[in-house]
Amino acid sequence: MDPEDQLALLAEHAPIIRFDSRELFFPTAVDGYLTASALMADETVLVPPGELDEGQLDHRLPVDSYVQFVSDLERRSVVRAEARRLARKLLGPRLGRVGLFGRVLDALFLFSVFFRPTTPRLTTAAAALKAERLALHRQPVVYGRTVEVAGWLVLHYAYFYVMNDWRSSYRGLNDHEADWEQAWIMCDPNDRRPIWVAASSHDHDGSDLRRHWNDAECRRIGDRPVLFAGAGSHALYFRAGDYVTRIDVAGLRWLLRLQRWIRRALRIRDQAAERGLGPALGVPFIDAATGDGREIADWDVQLLDERRSCFGSFRGLWGLDTGDPTNGERGPSGPKFDRAGEIRRSWADPVGFSGLHGSSPPSLAPPEAGQHNVDRTLRYLDEEILRTFRLLPLVQQAAAPSEFLEESDRLSDLLRQRVELQDQRHRMELGERPELDIRAHLGNPAIPLDPPKEAGWILAVWATISVPLLLLSVAALFLFDGLAVSTLLLATAAAFSILEQLVRRHFQAVLRLLASYLAVGVLFVVIGAIFSGVLTVSLLAIGGAVTVAAALLFVANLGELTAVQRRADAATDVDRDRPDPGPDAKSPPARRDQQLPEEDVRPR
Repeated sequence: MDPEDQLALLAEHAPIIRFDSRELFFPTAVDGYLTASALMADETVLVPPGELDEGQLDHRLPVDSYVQFVSDLERRSVVRAEARRLARKLLGPRLGRVGLFGRVLDALFLFSVFFRPTTPRLTTAAAALKAERLALHRQPVVYGRTVEVAGWLVLHYAYFYVMNDWRSSYRGLNDHEADWEQAWIMCDPNDRRPIWVAASSHDHDGSDLRRHWNDAECRRIGDRPVLFAGAGSHALYFRAGDYVTRIDVAGLRWLLRLQRWIRRALRIRDQAAERGLGPALGVPFIDAATGDGREIADWDVQLLDERRSCFGSFRGLWGLDTGDPTNGERGPSGPKFDRAGEIRRSWADPVGFSGLHGSSPPSLAPPEAGQHNVDRTLRYLDEEILRTFRLLPLVQQAAAPSEFLEESDRLSDLLRQRVELQDQRHRMELGERPELDIRAHLGNPAIPLDPPKEAGWILAVWATISVPLLLLSVAALFLFDGLAVSTLLLATAAAFSILEQLVRRHFQAVLRLLASYLAVGVLFVVIGAIFSGVLTVSLLAIGGAVTVAAALLFVANLGELTAVQRRADAATDVDRDRPDPGPDAKSPPARRDQQLPEEDVRPR
């Protein structure tokens, strides 16, 4: 496909992006950013600001090279009045959006900022002022390319931002100079008709990132999907709303399963922020993808051409390299390479990156293909059934009874699957065709949350003081003596869980917890009478440090609570009413910041 055809196709389906009203940074061209930046390596200036151009970013540079947009002098030059003007307010209390354990993780993250290298203070303000002075946001730019992968025609879009200010402006997870976000549209190569849309969201990958073109969740204006960008993070979502950050730590899954088993046993309703989190833990880093601010539909579409060395061969970072061991506060790499200098999977295989391997475009999947796949699976099952059937007598003689039962159950499952496939094969012979479930691939998709309404500011105040109080209780173990302290600590933990339900007005759960803790308390007293004097405390320094940490955390949480700005009604309406032009409407000529009517597309 020649460049003109690529640009025309990319422009025809270029996603429309809606931003939060507080957003400071928007997609821009890399040229102006590079000209105003310095090229660095190990804190050594290779090319000073004003002399850098994209041709100097190539394969000859070391992997540890990086571009620095904001200099130390520019940070120090930010006056207090400008910093206050650019400071962002939160739309609502965030700590109450998750449970107590999520708030503990938030406290640990806050303390980690003091001990690991992070983006310097005032970088956000200096970057916003510099971008404003250079008029970098005057014309939004999207870079794109077309590539054929695994039978699909993929439209790949890349958006470059001067800064990710999620942590400093919105109490998110990280800050870093420069930011790359991406989106993909998978088309049928026969008629170039869009079938799937995928959008980048932090470091996630897989099928949860994509939606079918006819999915009601994939909003469209004409032939262009509508996406919502998180404030500061610029992560892309299909629906407007607040998104709680999900952390999936394999070593902590048992704790999450235990917590949810106890909740089910006591019939306690899940926290609002935990609904839809799957195996992940909710942490109160909120991605506010409200879509109540600027809407960009008029893009300057430019080719994401590998022949441009800054895209095709530069393996360094596009922003300040702080040396953060977690990588969260380091500048990003480009759309082709990751921070280690390896080619990204999302570049080489966007089809696999979005979990589409094994599927074919409609024009390459004739009706008889489904029947062929069923026949092939039946042959595989017959082989497995025969193998397992021959193995069972040996397992019964040589292995433990439990292993024999496992193999027997497996044989039963294989036979059941075979019967189900035979039934499906028979229906296909009669001319029936299974309908495509356009949401079957979604396992744990991001779900927007409504603003918290449970007990309002009572919950916000409790969320502010709960973790500092918990830290003080832990400090008491180190500062004081005796079994009474451990008893007090357990009682405090019980009181915390009861108060957590009380401020959320889950009164039946409170009664069940009280009964459970009374039983545990009686058992603890009996054990304490037998093993009294077991706990000894000698580490006063640790207790003092924990106490100081509790005080600092309380001050930080209180400052955040007092800085919260009440969300306007218009910003809380996740599904804003917009005129419906009907399924046959055409996309009007796009203009920057134009609010266009939205097409409500339902699966047909």
